[in-house]
Amino acid sequence: MNRLIHILIKSFILMALSFILITACNNRVNQKLDLPLVSTSECRFVQHKLGKTCIPIEPQRVIALDSRYLADPLINIGVKPTAIAIYNEKAGKTSTSGLSLGEVEGIENVGEPNSPSLEKIVMLKPDLILGLDIFHEKIYKLLSAIAPTVIVNYDDYFKKSFLHIAQLLDREKNAEEALTQYQNRIKRLQSRLGEKLNKVNIATIFYYHGTFSSMADQSTCAQIFTDIGLRHKTTASTSNIFSIEEIHKYDADILFIVNADYKSSSFYLENPLISSLKAVQNGQVYIVDPDIWTGNGLSGVNKILDDLFKYLPVDK
Repeated sequence: MNRLIHILIKSFILMALSFILITACNNRVNQKLDLPLVSTSECRFVQHKLGKTCIPIEPQRVIALDSRYLADPLINIGVKPTAIAIYNEKAGKTSTSGLSLGEVEGIENVGEPNSPSLEKIVMLKPDLILGLDIFHEKIYKLLSAIAPTVIVNYDDYFKKSFLHIAQLLDREKNAEEALTQYQNRIKRLQSRLGEKLNKVNIATIFYYHGTFSSMADQSTCAQIFTDIGLRHKTTASTSNIFSIEEIHKYDADILFIVNADYKSSSFYLENPLISSLKAVQNGQVYIVDPDIWTGNGLSGVNKILDDLFKYLPVDK
């Protein structure tokens, strides 16, 4: 009997000590991180793929864990992120995915979208984190322990994605104004093209990791071409890799080459299979910036439109 009492007392003491240690450790962690606490009276609940999150009414320190799909939309609804995750492209180049250097000035870099630095994120003391499901579902619990976190569904359709992010932050009016400006630019370009809009054929191909590929019909540039009403050759539901011997299938009045390997123009134009194309012979092949032409937000979209205003023919 005495032995049983002794064991029970010992167990109770061990449990009490464990509780004290855990509480002390948690207090030290909270003091070290000094993370902001948001009461439910100062936030509103939003539904997303991984549940429901109470986000600040007016977040001041937003971290967007993808420059292409999250940061660009945020900036275009008037929310400048404190930090973003940026793609590091081939040839040692850092991709801001359609955002200009001016637009990202003063914004911290927390690594790449598929491997953001949790340590940097903690140090920046965010009050809201936006993640992308294809990259950040697996670390959602860790991110949520740092700040309120919303996981956004990956979506190629830039207008749909833009409106969704605007809705999350209660900025629908800003988004509608930005999209109206985009539509007005489309109308100006259509007017500039005139009758050529229905006559000119264009094609877009990508060169990346030493291979050519076609443009998928859900890509950002394909969506822009559709909005304009341009006739585009050989689009499919997915991007297809093809050999240089098949490049004649992409011959058109105008050819855009998205130069994702950052090759010199001579690399393309001095290849006999490319130089034999009608677009090249007529001086209508344009080697374009992949950082712009692979964007998925309005900043990138408007820069693609800048190129189209520059390169597409004017109706005389």
